Amino acid sequence: MSEDFDLARAQREASRVAAMADIADVRLFNAQLNFEHFPEEGNDLTWHLEMTPSFSYDEGDDFFILEIEYEVEIQELVDGISSEDAQPRKLATIAFKLGSLYRLDVNGRNPPEGAELYSFSKTTGTIALYPYAREFVQSMSSRMGLPPLTLATFKLPYPDSSTTPEEPRAIGAKAPPRKRAPKRAAKS
Repeated sequence: MSEDFDLARAQREASRVAAMADIADVRLFNAQLNFEHFPEEGNDLTWHLEMTPSFSYDEGDDFFILEIEYEVEIQELVDGISSEDAQPRKLATIAFKLGSLYRLDVNGRNPPEGAELYSFSKTTGTIALYPYAREFVQSMSSRMGLPPLTLATFKLPYPDSSTTPEEPRAIGAKAPPRKRAPKRAAKS
């Protein structure tokens, strides 16, 4: 996203699309899982998330498609006594694309414009798909033999006119370290 992203304007533009759009379907378009290695005993885990939304719409259609590419890098912190000193080492990457079909009920109103759909994709549309992304990451990290990763809740920054507007992001996009649960001894 660009440095000149105006969240307040984007939310206004997105609200017009949200008033005439309803999500009809959500699908996984593709996925790629890369496993590097298991974490070492006692190392803290962390993660980094990148999201790239886009949309497809042809004027006159009564629908549009929102696609979001996600890439989650799961890391362990090694070679340090404290989390601040530790160096991250990649354990795995989960990259995937979700798509959603939105039906439009224009009902006598002007159809959405490209700038409004762009704003919708960066705000409301991203929020709508994020729970599906969280579930996918949690399921796939567990299936990869790693501790199940629950991504932080997605939040838009509170508009504050006294500061430079922030871009929408997942809170915890650079997550703090997470302690691994200790291994339990098997009962005999």
